[in-house]
Amino acid sequence: MTLSSGQRRYLLVFQCMVPLAINFVLNGIIGFVVFRGVDPVPTWGIESSAGPDLIGTCFFLPAITCLIVTPLVRGHVRSGMVERASRPEDLPAWLQPFRRSLPIRALLFGFVGIALVGGAVAAGLLSAGPGQFGLNSFLWVKASFSAALGAAVTPIIGLVALAEGEHRPDSA
Repeated sequence: MTLSSGQRRYLLVFQCMVPLAINFVLNGIIGFVVFRGVDPVPTWGIESSAGPDLIGTCFFLPAITCLIVTPLVRGHVRSGMVERASRPEDLPAWLQPFRRSLPIRALLFGFVGIALVGGAVAAGLLSAGPGQFGLNSFLWVKASFSAALGAAVTPIIGLVALAEGEHRPDSA
């Protein structure tokens, strides 16, 4: 798929750099609200533990991002801020399965996040991770991890949205 310099710039700035900053701040705040008073934060456990939180982020961050970013990109295309990609069929083959309704697309991105990143997070925490984190250390890990994940998945979500055909308001 060939993208214009404007489309590449749009994906880099609005779908990579901005989400990196937003996810760092937002997930740092979420972590503080959820884990305040928990120090140290256990790596594994049923309540308030690092592993399940980070693995959950692998599903929820891509899924929620898709639900937010797709309508934003559609609006940016309609307003002329960015041009639509030439043809939906030009999407790389590995992105074709995401050409679905918005709720299904969001679930797919969430499941792929769990499958590709969640497994690596679990393996890393099981093999090399500490038994616990200090609260401040965990908040930095959560914010940084979320920022990196957001910066990685949001441009992909944005690209799929750019490659949509004409969007009809009656379709999700």
